Amino acid sequence: MVDFTALTNGGIAQLLPYRMGKPVELVQAQLKAPQLLRLNAGESPYGVSRKVREVLARYEPNLALYPDSGCYFLKETLQHLLGYKVNHITVGADNGELIALLCRAFLNPQVNVIIPQLSSIALDRAATLVGAPIVPTSIMDDWTPDFDAILDAVNERTRMIMLANPSNPIGAFALKSQVTDFLSQVPEDVIVVIDEELIDYQGAAYEDFYSLLSLYPNLVLLRSFSHAYGLASLRIGYMLSNEDICGICNVLREPYNVSGLAQECAIAALQDKTFITHVVQQTGVQRRRFRDFCARYGFAMIDTNTCSVTIDFGANAERYYQELMRHGVFTRPLSYLGLNSLINITLAPAAANTVVLKILEKMALSDAYVLSRVAGMGN
Repeated sequence: MVDFTALTNGGIAQLLPYRMGKPVELVQAQLKAPQLLRLNAGESPYGVSRKVREVLARYEPNLALYPDSGCYFLKETLQHLLGYKVNHITVGADNGELIALLCRAFLNPQVNVIIPQLSSIALDRAATLVGAPIVPTSIMDDWTPDFDAILDAVNERTRMIMLANPSNPIGAFALKSQVTDFLSQVPEDVIVVIDEELIDYQGAAYEDFYSLLSLYPNLVLLRSFSHAYGLASLRIGYMLSNEDICGICNVLREPYNVSGLAQECAIAALQDKTFITHVVQQTGVQRRRFRDFCARYGFAMIDTNTCSVTIDFGANAERYYQELMRHGVFTRPLSYLGLNSLINITLAPAAANTVVLKILEKMALSDAYVLSRVAGMGN
């Protein structure tokens, strides 16, 4: 029998076998859980803006039509609202497609790509698929990339540096001043890709990195509408790069890679700043509730500013995860990253977070009681 795995290109064989997980709705039914809270994927619990709902209500007559291949009106909106030049923008089926295009365009088994540890598993996967060797580098105590280690790892074979900022899912964020200093030391023929998928939760304090493109044409930025904007199901994002890289990726992408509905919803979402401000503010309020819980019960929470929190439950992490799932609360244990004590929890609205915190509190109190009993018996 033919071994078709041996016939694959790039690093596809390294990722086999591919196992699709069960839908959480099916797992909930099997567990007979009383509710379903999907808090494992960074999905927005706040829906979409009023302007997006208006697009959804009127779009049906256009479903039979092919979308605008060039995403003209979305690019015009980005230029008008944010000052991004049209010839610097590539629109894709979210960041996954854009990362894949960059890897197809510039990476191969003869060059390497540097990716800091715990940056984003999507970056590792895309590089592996095209067969490019990955050079992992260390991170700092605050979980941000060690930029000195990245620079030390650059050699004559380095074609690209990829990192997520904030990292995904942990959410560690490097400041613009740090990134600027780093870019000034990177060779100009090494492409630096920064995936900013979770950037919207930084709020008004974020300093847009786009201005750095004029100084460092080897910089590429990736943005997504999947989280704060609530458009994850429509799969749309965009890339900011110099005109040459933009042109190369547009040659590679499929002509109708982004649906017309996704384009129009993205345009509407960009125009509703009030909605995004509300989402970011409410997410911050709920983040503080988890921070207070951790302080009260002695858990460590990584200090980040995205749509989720990451909590260290120590040796009991698996038990906490299973208990939450038994109640229909699906979270993300980070054991797949080698971080066996950490659980990542997407921030839900107040009522849902109350459910989660009550479950966690009950377990924490139970653990405290057991420990006190053990300590008492020891005396």
